[in-house]
Amino acid sequence: MNLRPLTASFLLFGVFWGGWAVAAADVERALHLSTGGFGLLLSVALAGAAAANAVGGALCERVGTGRVLGTALMAWAVLVAAASLTRNPVGLGALVVATIASAGVVDIAMNVAVTAALAETPGRLVAFHARFNAGAAAGAAGVGALLGAGQSWRWLWVAVAVLAVVLGVVCLRANLPAGEGGDQAPLAGALALLRRERLVLLAVAFSLAAMVEGGVDLWGVLFLRTKLASGILVGAGGAVVGYLVATTARISLGPTVGSRGPARGVAAGAGLAAVGAVVLATAQVAAVAAVGLVLAAGGISMCWPLLLAEASAGRARPGPVVGAVSAVGYGGFVIGPTVVGWVAEGAGLRAGLGLLAAGAAFVAVAPSRPRRSLPADAAP
Repeated sequence: MNLRPLTASFLLFGVFWGGWAVAAADVERALHLSTGGFGLLLSVALAGAAAANAVGGALCERVGTGRVLGTALMAWAVLVAAASLTRNPVGLGALVVATIASAGVVDIAMNVAVTAALAETPGRLVAFHARFNAGAAAGAAGVGALLGAGQSWRWLWVAVAVLAVVLGVVCLRANLPAGEGGDQAPLAGALALLRRERLVLLAVAFSLAAMVEGGVDLWGVLFLRTKLASGILVGAGGAVVGYLVATTARISLGPTVGSRGPARGVAAGAGLAAVGAVVLATAQVAAVAAVGLVLAAGGISMCWPLLLAEASAGRARPGPVVGAVSAVGYGGFVIGPTVVGWVAEGAGLRAGLGLLAAGAAFVAVAPSRPRRSLPADAAP
């Protein structure tokens, strides 16, 4: 079982999303959209990614993670490259939607593979996810350096596209966890699966955690750059530090949290994220807001892998369940940009960040360990 291609995939995916968090304000300007319009466009894109998650999980079960991940990486690379070269706002908007939607297949294939390998050791699974945060820190720093030097964020996307093609070829040939084809899982029916296994509440908590994680990365940095006039140095620096804190938290605390059970880890991480979001929303000084960003990013980073570990515990082939939970989880990414964008337009971005704090607080207190109606891998 080869985890090295998964390490590279998590790192590269993180580079893209870390760079996106810092470049969001520049992409918004390139699209000639308001904050609310930008949020709506992201919601459309993430709705596509949610659908891709549900279908991608079933495809991983049908044909194996290696074929799905390799093919998805190469298709995603074409879209990233095309978006990086497009100047027309309408064309760029369409390609941003397609790029983010196709990223959903990459995301789910990576997660199915690593969850199949490490779900029975939640601490190791949390620590493995730190690779994404490390890549995101590099991506945020890279875009920050490009913008600081008067260059375009598009150069990072070109580099990501080239590396994704190479990595896609590697994944097609690699022996990944759950890499062999299995049952002919249905491409639809994710919600029915969650109801049957009594994982609906866990999926809702997952969705809110996703909303907070994506919202902190996107709107937190946007707040630093635009509302507090911190400039690219503090804005990008806050994102880099936040990602590094998340990396350190997952590596150092992951084994301890995993040994005590996913539910307690989710409560602790989401609670810290709520505190950080409140600090970010109420700060009047950029440096204090950056501290809040760090706390929120570090805390919420614990939730995603722990909730996946809980949902897929005892399953040798977790593709359908991980796909179903992730599809609902992406719902948080879908509604988050629009809701926060609308709140920001009507009441200010501080109020939007306050909404993220409330979402994190709910995740912290919501039960995250429901009982299943069926044993793991049982037939319906």
